Amino acid sequence: MIKIDGLYEIKKYDKVVNDKCPSFSGIVAGVCKGDLWVDNLENPNIALAYSDAVGGFAILGEAQSKEEYQKVEEFLNDELFPMLKEKGINHFEFSIENDKLKEQILKMFVDKKIEQEMEYSYRRNVKIQEHPLPEGYTLHPVDNQLWKLINEGIIDNARFLTERILESWESFDDFLRKSLAFCIMYSNEIVSVIVGTGRFGDNIAIDIETEEIHRNRGLGFILTERFVNECVKKGMVAQWDCVESNPESKNLVEKAKFKFLKQGEIYWFGI
Repeated sequence: MIKIDGLYEIKKYDKVVNDKCPSFSGIVAGVCKGDLWVDNLENPNIALAYSDAVGGFAILGEAQSKEEYQKVEEFLNDELFPMLKEKGINHFEFSIENDKLKEQILKMFVDKKIEQEMEYSYRRNVKIQEHPLPEGYTLHPVDNQLWKLINEGIIDNARFLTERILESWESFDDFLRKSLAFCIMYSNEIVSVIVGTGRFGDNIAIDIETEEIHRNRGLGFILTERFVNECVKKGMVAQWDCVESNPESKNLVEKAKFKFLKQGEIYWFGI
């Protein structure tokens, strides 16, 4: 497997992307930020992508021979896992975006204690009726004006927003060209955020979080309304991915009446 750096862009990536997986397909296509390995620079059959926003890997594509699968297995055991251990990471978390590929990859790890949980994906491209904020809160689009205030140190808890943006996009300008985000402030502090952290085509992957002390006040739902409506305005589609161990996220996306798209397994094991 060959590591792709910022100086090279995969041209023929049709076999190693999945339209229902914008967080990782966007990395393969060079749209958003992440680590990427492929089996062949010119015409890849297999890709391995890592997303900071997701916090895990995805294996995409489909090998054409036993030899190709063997090379993937050798790369994981001889190169990737030692590299992760050097960084203090003692587990491998991943999804597999192809059923045939899934069967072969899981065979590689029959000696591992593999754990798993379901991930559910939803989309919405229809506007939502917007609701008012609770008293004391203000909602802001993440634009040049807000970014200027953040850089001037005027806004508190700015890292709650900026880390999500800069781990997913090469720069703030890159983010503005390709994605969108909103935040809610209480007084002068960012307390709730929704950020588009991945993109493939017109599909935008969502990351949303509210500081614990400000939860259960409807802030996440209000951010979701604004985000979806801005996506519709810009011709984008909002995608929400959540795992079964986060029922609050699943309840919120269903409350916002996103349409179910797919489900699949997230796997992890110790290395």
